[in-house]
Amino acid sequence: MAQHLVEDDTKIHFAYRNLERGRPDTLPENFHNIVSLDIRDRSRVELGRVESYVRSHGIRTVFAFDAPVALPSYGPMRKAGVQRIISYQGAPMSSIFPRWKLALKKLEVRLQRHRPDHYIFESEAMRATAVEGRGISRDDTSVVYLGADTNRFAPRARGYAHAQFGIPGSRLLVVFSGHMEPRKGVHVLIESFVELVDRRGRENVHLLVLGNQPGQERAFENLYVGSKAEGHITFGGYRNDVADIFGSADLGAIASTGWDSFTMSSVEMALSGLPLLVSNLQGLAETVDDGVTGYTFPPGDARRLADLIELFTDNPNLRCKMGRAARRRAVERHSVETQVAELAKLVRAVCAD
Repeated sequence: MAQHLVEDDTKIHFAYRNLERGRPDTLPENFHNIVSLDIRDRSRVELGRVESYVRSHGIRTVFAFDAPVALPSYGPMRKAGVQRIISYQGAPMSSIFPRWKLALKKLEVRLQRHRPDHYIFESEAMRATAVEGRGISRDDTSVVYLGADTNRFAPRARGYAHAQFGIPGSRLLVVFSGHMEPRKGVHVLIESFVELVDRRGRENVHLLVLGNQPGQERAFENLYVGSKAEGHITFGGYRNDVADIFGSADLGAIASTGWDSFTMSSVEMALSGLPLLVSNLQGLAETVDDGVTGYTFPPGDARRLADLIELFTDNPNLRCKMGRAARRRAVERHSVETQVAELAKLVRAVCAD
């Protein structure tokens, strides 16, 4: 993004809270402007370091990750010559508040003299937490959706994922990738498969859960061990071949029951040509065109999720049609190139305002 805005890499700086683990491997090897600065540190020494670094390098724009409305370092930055502070938010900023409390939050924001000039969010739902919860003016916010590698995540020949985990090729493979915390709804996925296999006699479906660390799967065993569904559920752990697994699976499912936004896994699944089944929650609902690239279902409703999986099991043509639509939508809206271009366009507009 920064390279879209300035031609000279020497004018681009990356500041990290600490560099104890060494040089970040995500930056080019020939990139040298890397510094340890903690903009959340309130100490006089660190605030002085921030001001000195900004002034000595002529920095005019700061792009800060998850930067709140108020930080002690904003003042020294402005004093040293920073003209624009842009905050990129990767998480919700607040709960949604009633009018009386929202009015107080708005007043609090206005009283912050050195607050960021603009806030970027990854979904409309996340933006709503800032506008309707934190009291930030909607005019000071924008949404730029996540992007992923459209070449890495793409449809592949069916069979790879089945072979890797010893899953019969006749089974429709539903895949989930994410954390195992309760709000991610892994228990809902499992309950839907107990419904499908044990109660409806569906032997031609299989659930693959990715992202569990060793032992985490045991927390769910009481839901399905000893049932017929046991042989239709696989915990695959952390993998470095997720793109191949997604590309050769049949459906993607995210059954969150608590807050969730526009997840990276949803983008990667859609690019892989998978129709998505997602909880009708906040930003998660923004990941699909309901009825076109997938379906939403009520959070926690395992039976409705089972109905949708059954629908795709019985309608392979629908699965192919929606998979193509999901891929097309994701390529148009959620490529890395689109994300970078949108960020650069937005930052340029904020700086020119």
